[in-house]
Amino acid sequence: MDTEEEIEKMAEKLVKNQGWSKIKALSMLQSRYESERRLEEAVIVKRIITREESKPKQVNDGIYDES
Repeated sequence: MDTEEEIEKMAEKLVKNQGWSKIKALSMLQSRYESERRLEEAVIVKRIITREESKPKQVNDGIYDES
């Protein structure tokens, strides 16, 4: 079973290599885990996605956009 830390690393690798947003990378991982019936990992990814979505978005000038 992949740990939360391993899942975070895989997502960051996808962000870097594929140019995806972190949410997109996590969503792809969640879909993969669900299709493989790896439900514990899918729950971990969902928890990370929820945490990421609750963070304020940073725009290019360094000011946070809380919309």
